Amino acid sequence: MRVLFINPPECAASGLMDLAAFEPLGLELLAASLAPRHETRLLDLVFEKKDVESAIADFKPGMVCMGCFTSQVYAVRELLRRAKRCDPGLVTVVGGYHPTFMPGDFDEPFVDAVGIGPGVPALAELADTLEAGGDLRLVPGFYIRRGGKMVRTPARALPESLDGEPFPDRKISAAYRMRYHVFGVGPIAVLRTSEGCPFRCTFCCIWDFTGGRYRMRSPELVAEELERIEERYVYIFDDNFFVSRPRVQAIADAVAKRGIRKNYWCFGRADFICANPDLVERWAGLGLTNVYIGVESCTDEGLESFNKRSSVATNNEAVRILRRSGITPDLGFIMRPQATKKDFRTLLAYVRSLGIHKEGYAEYMSLTPLPGTQLWSGMQDQLVTRDFRFFDLIFPVLKTALPTRTYFRELTRLYVRTYLNLGLLRRRWRGNPLGLNPLGTLKSVAASFKFLWRLGKACLLGARGYVPRSFARRESDAG
Repeated sequence: MRVLFINPPECAASGLMDLAAFEPLGLELLAASLAPRHETRLLDLVFEKKDVESAIADFKPGMVCMGCFTSQVYAVRELLRRAKRCDPGLVTVVGGYHPTFMPGDFDEPFVDAVGIGPGVPALAELADTLEAGGDLRLVPGFYIRRGGKMVRTPARALPESLDGEPFPDRKISAAYRMRYHVFGVGPIAVLRTSEGCPFRCTFCCIWDFTGGRYRMRSPELVAEELERIEERYVYIFDDNFFVSRPRVQAIADAVAKRGIRKNYWCFGRADFICANPDLVERWAGLGLTNVYIGVESCTDEGLESFNKRSSVATNNEAVRILRRSGITPDLGFIMRPQATKKDFRTLLAYVRSLGIHKEGYAEYMSLTPLPGTQLWSGMQDQLVTRDFRFFDLIFPVLKTALPTRTYFRELTRLYVRTYLNLGLLRRRWRGNPLGLNPLGTLKSVAASFKFLWRLGKACLLGARGYVPRSFARRESDAG
């Protein structure tokens, strides 16, 4: 059977996604699980101009599969509707974070199956059952449409580790690989060595998505996959790479033994970095250049409200350790709806005190109760919109202490005042020396300024057209 995977376009209205474009690793893993029994193809609509109708006419698939984040809900539903209209006999499948927690959003006649939770083994069984003419309702891990209704199949038990899963099928993304980047640095590949996170931050849905499981791939298999990756830049896209010292040490041993030389980016927690400075330094020697830390707040009170289980002192020390090891710290912050103008100024001063505006990256997000998080059930009455297009972690979808437009302008100023300086050019030049990537510097700067321009329009134009009308109507109620 032929299976068409579609990577939907980025739907973040803010333009945040202009800063990075990653290969669709989840779809590549699914494609690998179907080989060699099924023929697969990828349509990446982040870059591709080809419409879904033409792709279906050319490939003639029996199944169309898509993943979906919350901000992509409407775009994904429209794509599935169009696919079904092209060929009513097509089996349409959607999975990912949002469908797992909000399957009712896909209870439509043009959706045949909704995947629940991690889907690599599930989709392979679904495709095999479909081709054999079996009953899809017996395949665990789905909602299946039968008789005009969505029927829940049995829950799927996940394997203890990821070792049984194949390596991603990166051949299906061959046409797009030169365009995958982060902050203009690329081409960059994505590597997954584990799935899940043992922590339970209130704004994160990973714990529930993975059923509270932390599943790993053995260090030798990680190193073997790394050897197969052609790109020089690799983003270790684990939910949390720095969790277990013995495991991170073992992966370092396996990488060193094979003599693999790459430039790595990864996610990590500040407390792990502080407890293991020697291991951080070793990874720096293996090529680790950037670590993204979810700092979230510049106050201990803010960290406690997120159940972050960290402190400002720990975050500060982690930044110092990374810098001492020659690693660039990339920090993520979350603005709470109660933020005042003073809070925005305080955060900017904190970022500048860490020198992030000179060496590093800062990402400022609005607290967003996404489906599957602890915040989702507790903050429903505070939502000012349920239009998922604006659940992109930038727009304030909760009632804010400041008028919505004022809040948005303050968030914009954080980005502008952080990045509009000579340090921006210096960072990009170091990350993309002309001898390695002739266009890297220009691409990186262009991506950054494109994002700032789109976001900055909110300031220049009084946020008209960038803040939903429903927000503006409620401004008088804010605060």
